[in-house]
Amino acid sequence: MDVLSLKRYVDARARHADARRLEELLDRIIPQPALHARFVNTLARMEYVGVRKMLKSRRAERIDLDGLQHLLDEAVHALRLKKAATALSAASTAGLGVATFSDADTLAGDAGEAYFQALDRRAEAALAAFDGAERAEANYLLTSAAIEVRAQAFYPIYEQRLRAHAAPFSVSAITKDEDRHLEEMSQRLGVVLGQERRGLEAVLAEEEALYAQFLSAAEAEVGASETDEQRRAAEG
Repeated sequence: MDVLSLKRYVDARARHADARRLEELLDRIIPQPALHARFVNTLARMEYVGVRKMLKSRRAERIDLDGLQHLLDEAVHALRLKKAATALSAASTAGLGVATFSDADTLAGDAGEAYFQALDRRAEAALAAFDGAERAEANYLLTSAAIEVRAQAFYPIYEQRLRAHAAPFSVSAITKDEDRHLEEMSQRLGVVLGQERRGLEAVLAEEEALYAQFLSAAEAEVGASETDEQRRAAEG
């Protein structure tokens, strides 16, 4: 499987109706520092969950230099996003913190983690024919490929909206890392899954549905926050 085969899925997601949903959601979130802090904290939580899954699924005999770099990159992403969330929270007058990755400190944080867990289970089901270490490695690659495709559609839109709102940080470095990860997944998937690319289409379709559910959860929380803000303004 070559790099372009996965990039086609990135392009399709960039043209999907959910891309417009994301833009509209971000335009509601970014101007509100407290809300934005919780959203960025959710992204940090999701990067952390990805690191945790890699540590659990990859056996020592499978880890090479690229594998270690991938782990490090995702951990750095989680740290950078956590620091950005903390800075946004400190600049807010809402008095809310983002100290942990609890649902209260995130925006649809539980829904974000559920997205990861459900995608991982779908990949595992698609790879039932694999055994032992082979299955764990194939699951890592298949789940990571779906996540990297989403990241390459998500982060450029997020960066664009951050710039439009003159936000005090950037995610362009994360986008560059994810592009490298996408190339790595593209090169290795064909070797592990075979030319029939077993499970890939089903997992990518499931990812699209799960991502839409996450967006819905985030939209619901933003709507509830806006309603509360309107009520407080009316009472004041």
